[in-house]
Amino acid sequence: MTFKEIHKTITESKVFQNFKQEYPSAELIIGFFIIDFISNDTQKALDYKTDSKIFTFSLNENNEITLKEDKLIETPDKPDLEEISGDIKIDLDEIQSMAEKSAVENNIKSKFHKIIAVLQKNENKQIWNLTCMLDELIILHILIDANTGETIKFEKKSMMDFVKKR
Repeated sequence: MTFKEIHKTITESKVFQNFKQEYPSAELIIGFFIIDFISNDTQKALDYKTDSKIFTFSLNENNEITLKEDKLIETPDKPDLEEISGDIKIDLDEIQSMAEKSAVENNIKSKFHKIIAVLQKNENKQIWNLTCMLDELIILHILIDANTGETIKFEKKSMMDFVKKR
């Protein structure tokens, strides 16, 4: 399922329509997706914000929508969450092949287990912020411009980098 299909399914739902009546100025700020190649435990969610709250619309495998509400926590050292647009050229169904291509270009041939994909705004660009988990405890952090497909950042880490040494 593409981002555009997920966005359409959520925004045309009764749950969302009721939400928009109560919060007409709410802005779409994040698309959050987990693509799991091992257990097929995929997740699809869109986050909307108001002045003081975040609302998460999750879409399950049966196309049922759940709504969760959280308090918006402002942090002075982090930039504000910016509104994103559903108008993107690089969609969710293309990011797996793009991530795999970036890995091969960087001499990484390990098998992908999971991709956590976040569609967000970063420095006035809509980007796909990807965290990819591969065989051999490899973690890739890839930023892709959602309109041009350009790889903005590619970083390889190992899970062992996160284990503190005593």
